[in-house]
Amino acid sequence: MLIYFLVAFTLAAWGAVYFLYFREPLRDWFGNRFGRDRAPELKELPPEEPRTSFARMPPPKDGRP
Repeated sequence: MLIYFLVAFTLAAWGAVYFLYFREPLRDWFGNRFGRDRAPELKELPPEEPRTSFARMPPPKDGRP
C-alpha cells in the first residue's frame, strides 16, 4: 500500500512541477483551445454597378435575341 501512495505522490509532485514550469504556455493553449471566439467582422462592399434582373435587360443592338 505504501508503494501505491508513493507512486501517486510522485506523479502528483511531478505534475505540479510541470504545471508550474509550463503554466504560461499551458494557459495560452487552454485559452486558444477552449476560449470564446470573436464574432467575425462582416464587411459589406457596395456593388460596383447596379444589379438588374435578366428579365428587364434591353435586347442587344444587333437584333439577335
